[in-house]
Amino acid sequence: MTYADGAPRVEWFSQADIAAAAAYSNEYQAIERDFFTGIQIAPGKSDLAPFDFAQCHARLRQIGFSTLGYGAYEMIGRRILCAHLLRELAPATFMQPYIEGMLYENDPRFAQVRQSGFPVAWRLDEIEAAAQGSGDRKVLALAGHLRAHAMNSGVIFSLSAPRLDLRVAVNVTSETHGTEWIDDRVIGGALSVSLAVHRVALPFLEARIARMRGFALGDEQQQVLERLVHGLSDQEIASALRTSLHKVGHHIRSLEKLFNVQNRAQLAYLAARRLQP
Repeated sequence: MTYADGAPRVEWFSQADIAAAAAYSNEYQAIERDFFTGIQIAPGKSDLAPFDFAQCHARLRQIGFSTLGYGAYEMIGRRILCAHLLRELAPATFMQPYIEGMLYENDPRFAQVRQSGFPVAWRLDEIEAAAQGSGDRKVLALAGHLRAHAMNSGVIFSLSAPRLDLRVAVNVTSETHGTEWIDDRVIGGALSVSLAVHRVALPFLEARIARMRGFALGDEQQQVLERLVHGLSDQEIASALRTSLHKVGHHIRSLEKLFNVQNRAQLAYLAARRLQP
């Protein structure tokens, strides 16, 4: 399928990425403690037991699910700017076209969990019926992708990530048809696995996203951005910086591209996040 203009940036991460970041962090902290205290600490050790996503997959299978899609989304309103997707536990052949094709925009499951905040059990035949009834191209594509990957039913959870204002969604899927089998016990088990993945993934994502948001800007770019956040017009920014209106416009267009936003208001919103202490 052809990916839509304005599609989110996709950033994949894996268990290996999380482990490498944790090992680096532990080694750095050990060296730092050794330097300041004189205490010999073996680098690379962690107080946390190693986390194996294979165990999560085995637990999912016991409950009746076959995949777990974990995504953390940087959003403005309903628009996803960047999707941070876990490689393990769900096929990239489903996740990538779902995000890059912006199928989530018309996904009734995503809309329902976003509106209620509660777990949403879903079944493929209902999505197919809705797609055929409406003729919606994206819902038809979604139904086709779900069927191709034997994702016949499942549950979507919305999880919290307030520090960086992320929206986290976890979608567990099953080859079983219908939702009659998805009772409170099944939902509780799936939520337990989802939270286990979330507890491991979130610290890694918080550190990575903080670094990504901390990219360096030129002095003039930074000054334009700061004044934009405070509500100055292009002309007022140009006057304050003693530069041309054309140059200010060029900086703003470059910043919109850099921040992956569509307009000045979205740029100001994201820039305000960046400038927070």
